[in-house]
Amino acid sequence: MAGFTPKIIQLGTVLAVKTINSSMYKLRIHYLLWILLVLLALPLHAQKKGYARGYIITHEGETVEGWVKDRSTGTFMELYTKVRFKPADGGLARRYSPDEILAYGTDNQHFESLPIYEESAFFQFRYYLHDNYKRSFLKLIARDQDLSYYHWEYVDGDSNYLDFVPLFCREGSNEMVRVTQGILGLKRKRLIEYFQDCPDLVMAIYEREVDEIWEVYDFYIKTQTPQEPDNGLTDNRSHAR
Repeated sequence: MAGFTPKIIQLGTVLAVKTINSSMYKLRIHYLLWILLVLLALPLHAQKKGYARGYIITHEGETVEGWVKDRSTGTFMELYTKVRFKPADGGLARRYSPDEILAYGTDNQHFESLPIYEESAFFQFRYYLHDNYKRSFLKLIARDQDLSYYHWEYVDGDSNYLDFVPLFCREGSNEMVRVTQGILGLKRKRLIEYFQDCPDLVMAIYEREVDEIWEVYDFYIKTQTPQEPDNGLTDNRSHAR
């Protein structure tokens, strides 16, 4: 019997090692499954907190995909001055001001950082663009040829509802024009002034052939044909942003 003792001890050692290896293998599997579940739950967790799948565009022109949140989702509406962003690669969440990125958006919305200033005098409002002005995020609604249509969103202090200022912008212009004034409809005088080099559109506005924002926008796009500047000199016409 003594001769069998080393073999029995050796067999026991092998079984013990196999048991330990099996346990470690099972632990690894459980750990990997746990990591997988956590990663799968991250998008759901982000959605629950009001984040939407989206992107930011850096000053270098790089588009970084991830999760975006730019407003509160509670009872009291709030537009954030800094957009919350969680990179898709799992990096640290950050907040970006309009000075720090060019743009951000989700699947169906796009916001651009613009240096805009609102001037008001005797209930008259004008909107100017200059690099020295404070930047804000404006929602881009449409852009064709040389005309952009934006919404400058804000929360009404009385109703707590989300509202916006509708603005047109032509490339090269240092001014944007407010298109409507609430229930009063089109701001015809300002629009005629802003599009004074577009006689067909000016006449349509004056004669009330157009009454809605999209009618003005579409009329401009259909009738405005870019022209070459004379003698190769600088073209002074405005072009879309």
